[in-house]
Amino acid sequence: MINSRCAAYIVTLSAMLVNDFPAMATENGTTAYPVGVNTIVNGLVPAPGETWIQNYTVYYGASDFSDGSGDSLVPGFDSDAFLNATRIFHTWDGTFGPFTLSSAVVVPFVDLDIRTDFSHSSEFAVGDITLQPLYLGWSNAQKNFFAYGGVDLFIPTKTDVSNNFYSFAPNLNLTWFPSSKLELSASFGAEFHTKNHSTDYQSGTVFFLDWGANYRAFDSLPNLGIGLQGYAIKQISDDTVAGATVGDGFRQQGFAIGPQISYAVGGGGVALKWQHEFDTEYRPNGDRVWLQFNMPLGK
Repeated sequence: MINSRCAAYIVTLSAMLVNDFPAMATENGTTAYPVGVNTIVNGLVPAPGETWIQNYTVYYGASDFSDGSGDSLVPGFDSDAFLNATRIFHTWDGTFGPFTLSSAVVVPFVDLDIRTDFSHSSEFAVGDITLQPLYLGWSNAQKNFFAYGGVDLFIPTKTDVSNNFYSFAPNLNLTWFPSSKLELSASFGAEFHTKNHSTDYQSGTVFFLDWGANYRAFDSLPNLGIGLQGYAIKQISDDTVAGATVGDGFRQQGFAIGPQISYAVGGGGVALKWQHEFDTEYRPNGDRVWLQFNMPLGK
């Protein structure tokens, strides 16, 4: 039982890229929302009539699956996941009062390899699709505070790397520029899941937070940013199978922190970051390395 559920876990990394490319879920110690993705200018959206192409490439390696005390739960657990997700992000012409209206879609491809003392599996497929049908965006008159929010929908593709259930994640994304050199950003929300009818497994509700602090330290390189970023995740309700609680609830939690570097160019930018996980419970424990870029297409 433990082995099969953990093997299924890596499958869930399929949607790991969006808000932006969101999807991962608690049945396998993962989440539909791709924790750690939003750590730079989280609250910005395209200008009305403009479209952005955003691409996220991530490697995630984990050599441990933690139990409720943070100790190893699965003998010989070791996993590697490579994921690439592309997001198309568009803001519609016109406004709704003080708000802009935006929509997005994210399609991930994932290459997963997971090993334990009992089994080995390897899969490559398209992951669950993320639909972001409507975001409301807002900025203050000084144009130093930006925000947008909406509900992300994670649609199972039924491939070997699919969660095999639907997830819904209301979220809010914020960016504040207290000075011309400093940027502070955060994204937070909750995700809710339908039942996986193939396993009769119901995943619990999860809260998540991504954050980033970025600073343009060099006057000679004004487009270069260096910063610190990370995430936190906490499950607040039990997992169940056929209506019965799984063990002590199988409530996952996890934290990560690490450096990032970014460079703004041509109205877009590129970023490289590393996230080291700690204090994990009922989820894999490892490291992520991200390479992501944003490219505006204009109107």
